[in-house]
Amino acid sequence: MNIAPTIAPAFSCSRRVMAWAWVALVFSLAPHLLSMPPGLSVGCLMAGCYWLWRLSGGRTPWFPGLIVQLPLLGIALSIILAEHETLFEQEASIAFLVSLIFLKMLELRRDRDLYVIILLGYFLLGTLFFDGQSLFQTFYAMAVAVLLTLVLILHQRPGASLNVCWRQAGTLVLQALPLTVILFLLIPRLNGALWRLPQSTSLAVTGLSESMQPGSISGLVRSNKVAFRVEFLTSPPETARMYWRGPVLWRLEGETWHVRSGFREVTGSGTSWPDRETKGPGWVQQVTLEPNSLKLMFALEFPELPPEGGVLNRDRQILSLKEIHSPRRYTVVSHPDPFNPEPLTDREAQWALALPDTGNPRARELAATWKNQMADPAAIIQAGLDFFADHPFVYTLSPPQLLHDRIDGFLFETRKGFCEHYAGAFAFLMRRAGVAARVITGFQGGMVNDLGNHVTVRNADAHAWVEVWLPERGWVRIDPTAVVAPARVAEGIGEALALDPDRPPSLNPGNGFLRRWLQIWDWVDYGWNDLIIGFDSQRQIAWWTALGWVQPEYGDLVIAVIVVALLFPWILSVVVGINFSSVRRDPALMTYLKFCRKLAKAGVIRDSREGALAFGERAGSQLPHHRREILLIARACARWRYEKSFSSREIRALKRRIRDFRPRHPQ
Repeated sequence: MNIAPTIAPAFSCSRRVMAWAWVALVFSLAPHLLSMPPGLSVGCLMAGCYWLWRLSGGRTPWFPGLIVQLPLLGIALSIILAEHETLFEQEASIAFLVSLIFLKMLELRRDRDLYVIILLGYFLLGTLFFDGQSLFQTFYAMAVAVLLTLVLILHQRPGASLNVCWRQAGTLVLQALPLTVILFLLIPRLNGALWRLPQSTSLAVTGLSESMQPGSISGLVRSNKVAFRVEFLTSPPETARMYWRGPVLWRLEGETWHVRSGFREVTGSGTSWPDRETKGPGWVQQVTLEPNSLKLMFALEFPELPPEGGVLNRDRQILSLKEIHSPRRYTVVSHPDPFNPEPLTDREAQWALALPDTGNPRARELAATWKNQMADPAAIIQAGLDFFADHPFVYTLSPPQLLHDRIDGFLFETRKGFCEHYAGAFAFLMRRAGVAARVITGFQGGMVNDLGNHVTVRNADAHAWVEVWLPERGWVRIDPTAVVAPARVAEGIGEALALDPDRPPSLNPGNGFLRRWLQIWDWVDYGWNDLIIGFDSQRQIAWWTALGWVQPEYGDLVIAVIVVALLFPWILSVVVGINFSSVRRDPALMTYLKFCRKLAKAGVIRDSREGALAFGERAGSQLPHHRREILLIARACARWRYEKSFSSREIRALKRRIRDFRPRHPQ
């Protein structure tokens, strides 16, 4: 077997087809570039650019043999394993598939190679929906599907113009949409994925984690990714009361706050809080939650009952019983202060007062002064808030870096920080002053969409605040950030950072036109998630019931799907008027067949194996009075079909000549 590189072997794929195949695969790969190992992404793009450069310049394509391909495969595997340590993760498997596709492209010679590559390209396109099924992803996938189909058409019709092939590829994809909709409605919905590879544990889905340190929240705010959307079925609260509860952090180790051990343990049955007393009207929320790695189901503080599929723990969090790998919809009722205070256990009191043995002496001294001067915990809390109000603290995304005793440096030197700095420092001061405290991370506020009457909460709305324990009231929320930057809580993060030079463009509050367009897109995207992504098994059964088809058997559904698939082309041609023959997609062939029909009326029938020129010669000999006209038309039809230089003026002249052509058989 020859394993050496070969130069310019015989191959059936034209340069045009190979160039477009590379373009299609690059667009299929593009959504995965950021999740793939950087070295692999750069290598694939360099290989594609190199081949496109050779093909565009008319240079001879180079086909490496196994002696080159095997080391390249080894390098790709090494890069993937160095990044993921396994091939049995979602990101690693996709990266390995991409490597195989690009190595296969290097030996593209025959029809079989092209078909394998395009089919793998379709499969790679399907992996785009592993991490989400947004409207943008759907449109992008359709566009790339048209591009992949174009490659097949270019290969099957080497003489056709690019515009004709583009139209045919787009038509094929559009014709598949009605059948896709029918199958979407008929095929039973699965409550979970049919199969799933584990995701890399290093990738956080929403960005929130079970720990907090300086810079963790401010880094998350730069992301505009949607965390969840909420539609209020009652009057929504004002922005200042929209606190969406996330991880509850008890343990302070150095400068990092962590959740307590066993925080996933539930209270009682996990379905309600004991001795709860509802105070005031509640907020009924319908939440569409995006996937997150924490198994947290967000709701306004404080949920009365957990939604279906969730339980309440002692930290007043709603924990999902299952992993949240896909968007989930649920309804939950929250109240501003729904619960009577429960006794703080000795273990919880120990957690809520614990501090590192050393570090931040100035903050310790300040808090000790408050403790000695004030016996009332409420007075100590107010002293802490007054400290932030009386000194020139600044709310900023980019505070100065501090290496040692960061709380001291923040409180007494730089006085510049983000919400995690204020929450962490305030909780530290309270604990040293003898007031039990813990840090809460989650989201605050959100973008109210007037079009869809819903609130969109993004990573940019991530926030941190503090809860302190008061014996007569229980856990009470205290937000020290609101003292320094009231606009952050009342109007949102965009207004609070209006003068910050490091504010990301997505948080610009002044561009009303851009904000309006973002609202329109958010409304459309929310509708897509509601109608398409939210179409689960329960909604499908309700749809069947509305049509009078009560819980059909799976066998009946399979038969219905097969019948629809077989009859679909005929139904579409009758109802919509689409002709599936290739005639309507080729104007040159349509014009030529019109010419052939006129000759058939004169008694000259074209043989299906007969070319235009041969048929013209035979028809001219049978109709000698029209021989010259027949030969002119036949030659013009052949030129239009196979020559790119056939002008629009010549096309009009040919159609006019055929229209005026009226052959008669000699008597």
